[in-house]
Amino acid sequence: MSVNQHWHDPVAESYAATIAHKVPGYHLLHELTVDRVEIELMGAASRILTVGAGGGEEIINMLQRNKDWHLTGVDPSQAMLDMAKRRVAQLHMQGRVTWYEIALDNVPVEKLYDAAVSLLVIHFVKDQMTFLKEIARRLEPGAPLMMAFIQGDPESPAFRQELHMLSLFMKRQGLGKDVFTSFQERLGVTTHPVSEEEMTGQLTEAGFQDIRPYFQAGMIKGLVCKRGRRKADER
Repeated sequence: MSVNQHWHDPVAESYAATIAHKVPGYHLLHELTVDRVEIELMGAASRILTVGAGGGEEIINMLQRNKDWHLTGVDPSQAMLDMAKRRVAQLHMQGRVTWYEIALDNVPVEKLYDAAVSLLVIHFVKDQMTFLKEIARRLEPGAPLMMAFIQGDPESPAFRQELHMLSLFMKRQGLGKDVFTSFQERLGVTTHPVSEEEMTGQLTEAGFQDIRPYFQAGMIKGLVCKRGRRKADER
């Protein structure tokens, strides 16, 4: 299992400043995700796994929401994780975050997590099934996963319409045409969209159940599901 490594270059430094101009509803997605976490955990003191933590947006929002949550941030990109660490340090909340600058499958499994969040990450993963199973292996039975991804079939007319919408959105945000063109050229190469139906099937096979949508803006879809109470995970 490997995650696209293009975040390792200096462009990573501009990520926090530009991502909201590339992803419709970016800030709302994060707000609703933390709302969903709060609802699922009912305010309890919890250990939350954040997969693809680079940038730090999810971690910052969760740290500020509940003082009893401890976050674990996982990201193989040093540049992205350093950015997240700096943002957390500015809040003086370093003591509530554990960092892993490694791939998810190298994160220890001795202590299971009460919830997991992975936003806008899985479409950069080629072996998505293994990625989902690795998340499931690290969750308590019944623990929720909040996940957002690029959905759709790139060969379909509907996806082409979504691409047109995205190009209009980026233009309104003041981004140059080259930004959209770069995104479009990565489809199927380093970015791997899947339909909601396919993602639901993968989640089910990976050991998740009670799969429901909680966010959508254009081609970005947010799903919440729960780790099933099943037999020991397959490696």
